[in-house]
Amino acid sequence: MIHSICELVAPEDVGINLPHEQILHNIGSILSSSKSSEDLEIRFEDLIDYRRAPFAHGVPSLTLLIVDVTLPIDGRDELVKERLHLAERLKDLNLVTVTTFEPEKIDDNFCIGLSPTEASERINKILETELMFGMERGGVVAFPGAMYQQVHANSEALGHKELILVQGLALTQARTHCPLYLSITFDESGRKLHDETSGLDHAVRAWVRALLDAGAEGKKLVMCQRGPLVEIMVINPSFTSTVLSSGKLLESKTQEPASDSRLQRTQYRCYGGGGYAYLFEHFKHRILREGVTATQWNQIVRTNVVDLLAWYVSPEAPLIPKKLSGVLDLSNYFEPIEGKYFTKFAFTYCGTKCLRRHSRQKFASLPTKT
Repeated sequence: MIHSICELVAPEDVGINLPHEQILHNIGSILSSSKSSEDLEIRFEDLIDYRRAPFAHGVPSLTLLIVDVTLPIDGRDELVKERLHLAERLKDLNLVTVTTFEPEKIDDNFCIGLSPTEASERINKILETELMFGMERGGVVAFPGAMYQQVHANSEALGHKELILVQGLALTQARTHCPLYLSITFDESGRKLHDETSGLDHAVRAWVRALLDAGAEGKKLVMCQRGPLVEIMVINPSFTSTVLSSGKLLESKTQEPASDSRLQRTQYRCYGGGGYAYLFEHFKHRILREGVTATQWNQIVRTNVVDLLAWYVSPEAPLIPKKLSGVLDLSNYFEPIEGKYFTKFAFTYCGTKCLRRHSRQKFASLPTKT
């Protein structure tokens, strides 16, 4: 199942996902490199018309899905109520929010008394709890449907704190099978002039290898930078053999990255209000004419994202103890308190009030409830 911000959604109930604007246009520009710039333009008046009446231009009436990768630093927690209200109001939209672990939190206080493995386990527990049981923010609970991790790398090799984070992310991903969207930035100011490969490329390779070595599922990792690696990953079927031939990489060759926080909001306002008419009426036909098949198009706008996000399986209910006692002052059964003192009688109880009541009855059997 796909876990939207407020409910579970069956994969077959999702129509299309809001594509990454930059990636779609990168594909279009590569395929249409020999075309004039006029072929890539859309008239302003047509765009206005598409926004006003999207369904009049052949847009399929399908349930949409958007991955909102707004991070806490960008106001995710403050916008939870707004996002929930939006999801409730727009019945044809499934909004998926994300959980993340801010690298700045990995400090001496966080790791005090913990080994690196234990610190990674702690990160995993935080992320896994939010993924399985939701995030409480401002008195409301929002359910994340994916992980989104933003990283700023200062060197091409992973440091001590980054390795702790990698282990925690990989552990969470392996246990939940939740997709991990990874966005990496790199300070290129210290790069040597004669180095033909950018520091970002080295950092991307290092993070991907570290995550895979730590047990993350390759098919559930999505790189989100808008650089040459992403373009190749989206359109080049021989990516694994040409770019990272010495190591494992993603099994799916056409995965679609999510937008970053600001792009996602801008893009939704632009395309969500009628831009789908532009997407289907103008862009789709042009890209199909350039050799992309209908199956590949559907994979870009739906199949990949649905396959990534359909990971959630409800946690199993805790085992019910074989012997439960009904308590007179409680309407439901209770989880018995375990321990030497609490099991010395022939019954179990839930607290001192319950014990006093049994004591007054001289520990006789409880009357049958009617």
